[in-house]
Amino acid sequence: MSARGALRNALALVLLAAASQASAASFGLAPLGLTIASREHSGSVVVTNTGTDEVVIQVRPYAWTQNGHESRTETRELIVNPPIFKLPAGEQQLVRIATRVAPPNEVERAYRLVFGEVPLAPEAAGGGFRIRVAMDIPLYIEPVTPASAQLTWFIESTATGSRLVAANSGGRHFRLREVRLQQSTEVIHKLPRIVVLAKSTLAIELPEAAKNLQLLRLIGQDDADQPISIDIPAQRAQ
Repeated sequence: MSARGALRNALALVLLAAASQASAASFGLAPLGLTIASREHSGSVVVTNTGTDEVVIQVRPYAWTQNGHESRTETRELIVNPPIFKLPAGEQQLVRIATRVAPPNEVERAYRLVFGEVPLAPEAAGGGFRIRVAMDIPLYIEPVTPASAQLTWFIESTATGSRLVAANSGGRHFRLREVRLQQSTEVIHKLPRIVVLAKSTLAIELPEAAKNLQLLRLIGQDDADQPISIDIPAQRAQ
């Protein structure tokens, strides 16, 4: 056997041994998105440990904004209780989220809640290593005045190609799931979801196949599970 072959075999054995010592935590969240009405002050999320080992979960809130691209910043506007907790296998934990500030008047406020596993000390992990899990979900604070989304779509040229821009002038977020971008009947891009926040703009880079398109069709499912189809002419923003 060559030296290179021996090295490959040795590496494979090391990886196999490491894999045998690895454990994967797993937990679920319900619901997968939270909206707090203006007349309410809090909401809750149930965390379920679906794995076989005890885990420690930490919850971090972030303010969520969009200005072409998404941005998240740490925030003290939300209270999370408990912010960190142990969860035995098969058990559940109710996490309450409350707002420290008054509800907005006209424009929905958006956040992300990140649930992440805290790494165990090496001795607590039994000498192996754990594949740590993290999940994040949206949280919206509804405005006092009922609001809706108002979307404008257009295609914009960039230095490297083109992008689809969605501008939401309304006071509520807009969300589509299982999104397909089509040129005629040809699917040129797929996205699991599109979310455009209130009073915000989101830009989506388009593949090379969209460079010379004449009409872009966007197809997806809205929050009521109704099909949505939007035709977007290939006109550039002025």
